[in-house]
Amino acid sequence: MNTIRANSINEIQKLLTKKSTKLFLLAAVLIPVLTKLLVNNLFLTDWMALPTENINFSLLDLFVTIFIPLFIFICATDLFTGEGERETLFQVRPIGRMELFLSKVIAISIFSLILLLLEWLAVMISSSIFDKAFTLTTIPSSLGAFFVSWFPIIVLTAFAVMLALLVKSSVLAISSMIVLYLIMLFIPYVLPSSLYLLPATYLDWYRQWLSDASLQWILQTVTYLCSSFALFFSVGYYMFNRKEA
Repeated sequence: MNTIRANSINEIQKLLTKKSTKLFLLAAVLIPVLTKLLVNNLFLTDWMALPTENINFSLLDLFVTIFIPLFIFICATDLFTGEGERETLFQVRPIGRMELFLSKVIAISIFSLILLLLEWLAVMISSSIFDKAFTLTTIPSSLGAFFVSWFPIIVLTAFAVMLALLVKSSVLAISSMIVLYLIMLFIPYVLPSSLYLLPATYLDWYRQWLSDASLQWILQTVTYLCSSFALFFSVGYYMFNRKEA
């Protein structure tokens, strides 16, 4: 465990040095604040008519369906495909392949959680400043929604890592991820029966938690997400373990 923790910190520090990571961290703070400024100071009547919580959840949708998936794709490409291209994926270190693979997945997942929490903090602070209808009673439900959204994001992380290990070109890897992700988003409009078979469908599952979700639905969804993660993680590690040093 100490080895995994130490290498996860190393991978997090590695990601933190990237300009793209700093840009996403900055966006997680600025986008909610700028949105609140636009809504309140430029008199966007359509949005002003919405309750504060609806606007906040719209911002959450923006992040969990666009910004964070893109961030995950960039990180997975850099830590796996990119390092494979630079021949630094298996540098000599006192760590096994499973520990190395797991620490990279953990690093991406933790950074995704950091983005979510930064966005939540920015949303709450900007709401308390700009929204007259803001009350402290909205904090528990909004924090719960943001935190619950992390679980399908972990599944998407395992999916992205698996795809990153399928190809040897960084450009092809991230292009494939984006294309497949867009297909997962839009194919339910063509084939409605496929809606609940795609991991991307569950990125906004926090809406069900905020409503009166049945215990059966919760168990089925959690089982599906855990099964999907196990599948993507296992296939990803299989390909990672077969790579030549």
